[in-house]
Amino acid sequence: MRARSILYLTGVLAGAPLAAQSAARPGIAVLNLRFDGEHANVLEAGDTAVVRAATSRLLAALRASDHVRLVDSGSVAVAVAAAEADGNPCDNACARAIARQLGARWVTKGTVSKTSNLVWILSAQLLDAATGRVVLADGYELKGDAARMAPAGAHVFAQRVERAIREHGAGPVDP
Repeated sequence: MRARSILYLTGVLAGAPLAAQSAARPGIAVLNLRFDGEHANVLEAGDTAVVRAATSRLLAALRASDHVRLVDSGSVAVAVAAAEADGNPCDNACARAIARQLGARWVTKGTVSKTSNLVWILSAQLLDAATGRVVLADGYELKGDAARMAPAGAHVFAQRVERAIREHGAGPVDP
């Protein structure tokens, strides 16, 4: 019995620093990347799959980070859908409001635009949910196989987001 109690206590104490680290990491809400085919020379059925793959890579990279805590993507999607119920897309003010509503200090949003089958552009931003300041605004020209390049670009953006958050601190969000 005593050995079990010691093991339990050891497990609880060992887990405490991990819980504290998790709580200390600033929250980030990631809005799904949007597809923009307005200037594409040809639209194809698989174009939106490219954007979904890029969003998945962005989420996976930030989820794996030791420096940020990813807000549940389902909760973000529900909040975005509610905000866009009036037919207007979620702009920066909307993104900030969603991040604050979900307790996130930071929010990312972006667009993947197709110009041709070989050239796509990923444009994304990191916003400070408390101040509204754009902390990072990136644009990547993705050339080649879009199914590979768009997720790769999203991964690079995630790395830059993580670095920017480390550099700008993790202050609390005012409700």
